[in-house]
Amino acid sequence: MKKSVKIKALFIEPKKDIYFKDVDIKKIDDDDVLIKWTTSSVCNSERRRYNLTKSANDKNVFIGGHEAVGIIESEKYIIKRYALLPHSNCLTRGEKNQCNYCGEGKENLCSKMKHAGLDNNTPSGFTDRMFVSRSQLFDVTDLDSEIAPFLEPFSCVLRSWKLANTDISKGGFSVAVIGGGPIGCLHAFYVNEKNKENTITIVESCPERRKVLNYVFDSFPNIKISNNSIIDSFDISVMASSDTSAYEESFRLLKDDGYLILFSGFNDPKFNDESYNPEIVHRQEFIHFFKSKKLVGSSGYNSEDLIDAKRILFNFDNILNIVTGKVYGLDSKTVHRFDGICTTYDEPVLIKDIQGDLKDHIKIQYFNNDYKN
Repeated sequence: MKKSVKIKALFIEPKKDIYFKDVDIKKIDDDDVLIKWTTSSVCNSERRRYNLTKSANDKNVFIGGHEAVGIIESEKYIIKRYALLPHSNCLTRGEKNQCNYCGEGKENLCSKMKHAGLDNNTPSGFTDRMFVSRSQLFDVTDLDSEIAPFLEPFSCVLRSWKLANTDISKGGFSVAVIGGGPIGCLHAFYVNEKNKENTITIVESCPERRKVLNYVFDSFPNIKISNNSIIDSFDISVMASSDTSAYEESFRLLKDDGYLILFSGFNDPKFNDESYNPEIVHRQEFIHFFKSKKLVGSSGYNSEDLIDAKRILFNFDNILNIVTGKVYGLDSKTVHRFDGICTTYDEPVLIKDIQGDLKDHIKIQYFNNDYKN
């Protein structure tokens, strides 16, 4: 008989409702372990799934949360901390008949991909506990408990710069990051970390977000915050927002022979720029030459990126500036802000976060079981 456990989980009905509910979950496979989540955070992918601007035809109810870290409940003595790997592909599922991508070591492009916390009936972090296959857990015991949740998004950022194949460690590059969300901030911190002689401009259209960004990057003289009226030209631009306007801005600000990193997917996947579809470049990870500019597609991460990201994160305390709020308990209505002020809402902070109502924050960390482990 398969083990059953009662959990509290956040259910998301795309375009309809977001609510907490107690449910029973069962162990499906023999290698499943019961994870007690300690930390989780919202990714823009959850917001896009809720608003049906990602997987627009999938209206199934799902339990959200793919940026999550926790411990295995049965480990009583040597306690390790694990990050959830959102991508379930042929390799992680141990399939004998692998798709062509997984066979070539490009498991991030798996044609049979399932996305934890986004697809129905997948491991999810907006719960207190969850059964997860060991193959979808990555040991982050050695990382600071607040840095560990950044493993997956930073792995994606790192991969995009590898694919761009531009040696920013030499310094002297001008980089425009379009979109001041968590991903845009990670790009900025990474470029700065590689060489502080690189100059970075984060272009953000939202006034409330710009105010927070100025606080986050106050001590970084080579990183400035701008609205979208900027007219400068840059060596590299990064599309770190899913709006089509972010692509157009990234292209507009790029010098001839410059690189545009297509990091984010498009809210409108059918958008075409004259002779090509940039969403295809993004999803299939190739370089496209267009009007004397080079567009670099980047999608997800692979096992090598995870290992490299973990190594870099050991000495990457700066990214904790991105954490602008902490919530103790998934269903708590109070957020402890970065400026020392506690704000209490009339509904759980997590729900407002997924709805996109908290524009005065960059990244909120949720301590699922009320405490910081």
